[in-house]
Amino acid sequence: MKTLRILAITAFVLGSQLAFGQKWVPEIICATDTLVVEPLRSMKEAPDKVSSEVKYPYRIVQCRTRSEVGFRLDFAVSGYRYKDETAEWIGQHGSPAFGFIMVYDKINAGMRFKPWTISPLKELSPSGETVPVTARMNVIKMDYVAGYSFDFEKRFSVEPYIGYNRSSFNVINETELDQKFNIRKTGGLIVGTTLNKYFPMNNYNYISVFATVAYGFVDYKIVHPALGNNYFEWSVGIAVKTYATKFFNKKVD
Repeated sequence: MKTLRILAITAFVLGSQLAFGQKWVPEIICATDTLVVEPLRSMKEAPDKVSSEVKYPYRIVQCRTRSEVGFRLDFAVSGYRYKDETAEWIGQHGSPAFGFIMVYDKINAGMRFKPWTISPLKELSPSGETVPVTARMNVIKMDYVAGYSFDFEKRFSVEPYIGYNRSSFNVINETELDQKFNIRKTGGLIVGTTLNKYFPMNNYNYISVFATVAYGFVDYKIVHPALGNNYFEWSVGIAVKTYATKFFNKKVD
């Protein structure tokens, strides 16, 4: 039932954005000076047969606008809420989050890297060897995501996404413990949405203040049968979004 509620909320958000989005139009900047363009003429073509549309010189201005191609860098702090069975082992912890997202117009796809180091709250044997509470363990989440940006006035945007989460647990003080651990990785579907407020810098570069909520359908029972599945996630942070510049000429009447 909880999964159905989450999917219903996601569908509602997507539907709302489809109804009210798409209001962020990139600006076009043109030079104030005009240039005179001489039309190209073939040496084999008689002057009286040259089209009237290209027969005479015409004036243009050089303009630029935002290209469809760009990228985004995310820097955030994330928090995770696990089921009680999982939290009894690794706690309700947080982590930094770093993202690299490629952008094409309103479509975006990329990855987020979210590492943190914890000490287990209780002993567990996920790989046959008991991981003691004195272990130092890297809990690493890698998200591979794709989404769409619904843009509003005042440079607000909502960016729902869907992807795959890969979770791993690596004990980093094996030498000190004189043990080797091979804890299984796990993963699953992740869905979420990001609310952004963009602030322009220069040349189609933007800074965003954003907040994200997501839900990971991750099977932690693969790691150990005593663990619970799935987790809730929130993030707050800043991002830099950069587009390439597209140049073109505009004819002046």
